[in-house]
Amino acid sequence: MSRLLIVGLLLSLCACAVSPKTDRSAHVNCTAETAALLDLEAARDAVRDHMPYSLGGGARLEEAFTPLRAQAQAARTPAEHLRVLESFVFAIADHHAALSTNSASSPRLVPTGSSVWADHRDGKWVVAQVRPGSAARQAGLREGMLITRVNGVAADALVLPPHSPESSAAAAGFAMRVALAGTHAQDAIVVAQGQNGPVEARLALAEQTNAELASLSFPSSGIALIRINNSLGDGDLPAEFAVLMSRARTARLILLDLRDTPSGGDSSIAKPIMSWFVQGERGYQRHRRGDREWAETVRGRRDGFDGRLIVLVDHWTGSMGEGLAIGLRSAAGATLVGTSMAGLRGAVEPFPLPCLAGVSIRIPVEQLFTMEGQPREFAAPDVIVGEADLAAAGESDAILAVAMQQASER
Repeated sequence: MSRLLIVGLLLSLCACAVSPKTDRSAHVNCTAETAALLDLEAARDAVRDHMPYSLGGGARLEEAFTPLRAQAQAARTPAEHLRVLESFVFAIADHHAALSTNSASSPRLVPTGSSVWADHRDGKWVVAQVRPGSAARQAGLREGMLITRVNGVAADALVLPPHSPESSAAAAGFAMRVALAGTHAQDAIVVAQGQNGPVEARLALAEQTNAELASLSFPSSGIALIRINNSLGDGDLPAEFAVLMSRARTARLILLDLRDTPSGGDSSIAKPIMSWFVQGERGYQRHRRGDREWAETVRGRRDGFDGRLIVLVDHWTGSMGEGLAIGLRSAAGATLVGTSMAGLRGAVEPFPLPCLAGVSIRIPVEQLFTMEGQPREFAAPDVIVGEADLAAAGESDAILAVAMQQASER
């Protein structure tokens, strides 16, 4: 199994302390006739009791639960059982909510398994970003194009999660991103309209091309570029990062590339990375859970880097990657360059379901904010690289080019 698929399982463990949950299976009678409904009710109760956010589509929780009740009562096979639970997770309309298991027909996680980010604007699905190096980009799919068909079906026929009128665009964007990610067994095929006509692309799962946890290069004299390769959940990363910093610290400016961190990770790994760039002890992220609020801090190294820091971000900067980005801006004065990030809400915890053995629903339970009080999911780069610039760059790296320009200006 590739490291990408392994770290993809970390998406719902990002930046959170996982506490053990009581096994409810001893208190319920799971039979073939009752198991799916009991698990559906347990999933609903976990969301109701622990998730501090509204559903992504703005619908009420019962609007997500009630339409699935009859389907759960009729489910008899494990595949039908899983399909009910996946339908409920889809109805939550939150890319940071997921089940701890999947089948071949299950949707891939977003952003880990996706190569195209789309938004719904003015009644149309717009390609907001195509992942650098992806098969979709090589096929000619570009930012700003309008998606017309997915898997042979008109985009307007897309099934949406329950939503309020005010949140219809959010629900539609969520549904399209899930559709574009494809399933574990089948890539999505998309048709989009560009200025020169339609473009068709197979959205294959992005392959991990670099076996290193992080890599170092020197794109220009005095400038070091460190790229973290979707490894913020790997306990070996801090030591490997330290080796790279021993070579990079003499540079006047470091570019830290977080555009391949879609699977998130853990603060115990991110904080040693931040410590290279922080002076003293500084807050980097605020938390809220129920009535309790606190700031998470990081202490700088005595032998840390004292030059300028620019952080590269995009839609595949996810969860702990987002926490690392905003943390370096607040605690180390870093400049963020790129596009909007994944916008994953909160720190997550797993809640075991009583009947499907070993399966949990993972949901955000703790709100996260920048040190200035902005919800982390709304944090934006200081220097935004627009869709027109991304599209015009073709297969070259527009975000890196803008970062290099920023590096030369001061």
